[in-house]
Amino acid sequence: MLRVTSLGSGSKGNSTLVQYKSTNILVDSGFSCRELESRLSARGVLPQKVNAVLVTHEHSDHFKGVPAFANKYEIPVWMSKGTSLHPTVSKLKDLNLFNSHVDFVIGEINVEPILVPHDSREACQFVLSAEQSRVGILTDLGHITPFIVQKFQQLDALLIEFNHDKSMLLHGKYPPKLKSRVGGPLGHLSNEQALEFLSDYNCSRLKVICAMHLSEENNCAELVQSILEELTSGLSVDFVLADQNDGFDWIELV
Repeated sequence: MLRVTSLGSGSKGNSTLVQYKSTNILVDSGFSCRELESRLSARGVLPQKVNAVLVTHEHSDHFKGVPAFANKYEIPVWMSKGTSLHPTVSKLKDLNLFNSHVDFVIGEINVEPILVPHDSREACQFVLSAEQSRVGILTDLGHITPFIVQKFQQLDALLIEFNHDKSMLLHGKYPPKLKSRVGGPLGHLSNEQALEFLSDYNCSRLKVICAMHLSEENNCAELVQSILEELTSGLSVDFVLADQNDGFDWIELV
């Protein structure tokens, strides 16, 4: 069965692992090589069993740990052409570029890249599928576009960003420029934006919603939990919150 786990999610580092049969795809790593090894071990996965690393974009909380880990274990890394223009990418020994408009296959998992509006060169999120199961990863974007609505349908699991509460961001400690960036159209999804998207979502197939990339400064888990409790009331949909230290454990999509 297809299954997914978060190894940690937040401004200090992000990494998600998707597994089907013998194929393990790591999406991003903002953690050091040693830290990533430890987090993989906690999920029962050897680093040598990772078949590929998918990179969503070049920001350090998603990419800084990728070169050391991938080079050490000779793992191919996949990213968009725009992301590959970042200087650090030159350190990679096995770099593969994908067309952001074309599906491709890694092992036994189909990968569909989807362009998203974010303040980076060519940021993509992904829908990964195997047989009849589909998981969507949708973080690090400033707003939901009609294209995204179209692409993130008929999922069994949706990992979606609940980065900040608008009021907490507005009245918080961040300097004005950073507030504008985070809350802007190329920044991060607020609780309100994620809720608006999910409120219109067809949940007939969806099994689980995973709240990702919660800001430690401008959000709180209790608030997101209350939002999801109300949203899923009366629906056959579970939810889980990913945190910075532990992410969330394996979710199996039968």
